[in-house]
Parts: sequence; C-alpha cells; structure tokens
Amino acid sequence: MRVSVGLETTEEEVGALERIFRLAEIPALVEEEIARFSVESPWVMYVQAPLAWFSSRFVRRSPEAPAEELGPGLAGFVDQVSQAFRADDGSVVFTDEETEVMVALTPELPPDAYEALLRVDLPKVEGERISWEDERRAWYTLRGEPCP
Repeated sequence: MRVSVGLETTEEEVGALERIFRLAEIPALVEEEIARFSVESPWVMYVQAPLAWFSSRFVRRSPEAPAEELGPGLAGFVDQVSQAFRADDGSVVFTDEETEVMVALTPELPPDAYEALLRVDLPKVEGERISWEDERRAWYTLRGEPCP
C-alpha cells in the first residue's frame, strides 16, 4: 500500500507511521510527496484501501464484522496517526479503493461517525467526496445529499 504524507514530515514521523502499518500487518510505503494544503492543518495523510478491510486490520476482526466492531479500529488508526505527528489538527484523506469514495478523517470525529461511515452503502455514492455533518449525526455528499 502506498501512503502519501506532507513534504515537511520528519524521518521520525515517517518511522512512527510505518510502525502503525506494520503492527496492523499492512505492508505500506510511506512517502513524503504532498504539499500542505492549509496552515491550519499541520499534517495530512492520503491512504487508499478497501475501507472495511483496512478498519478490520486495527481490531483483528473480519472485514465483514459489524460496523460497531470495525469503527473503533478506524478511529484508533486516526488517533495513532495524530500521535505520530504529535498534533491533533490534521486529517487522513481516505479513499475507498473499491468505490473511489473519498473522506477526510480527523481526530475530532466522534466514535459514532466511524461506525456510521462503515454503514454507508459506498457503491451508491461511488466517486463522491463525503463529509460528517455533526448536527445531523450523518455522512453527506458535498452536494448536500445524505449518504444511504
């Protein structure tokens, strides 16, 4: 798996990120290749993988496990990445490999957002960028449509 991070990422941070993937038994090459898109976001990481499979690696469950079992794995991954960068503000831009759905995952997302994401019928929003609407407690496309 190829993982992209910001050009300003230190060797120590790259090493910490590679350990996160190694502990989840995910072969990953972490490359510093992207420019920071916002000074308000001290770090960004781009990952592309099947969402349920990726989440399952961090909780040692089957990718077919229920969302309430897989959600903590995805949330834990984002928290570990945040710790590796030593900064709470940042995001993992995750693209589901099977549907090309793109979502920004941040340490500020509530636990139920991760579970709700794993319940989204991704093929029905194929190719869309989706985001969490905190007031509505649901995922929406950038066009304002609720995710099924």
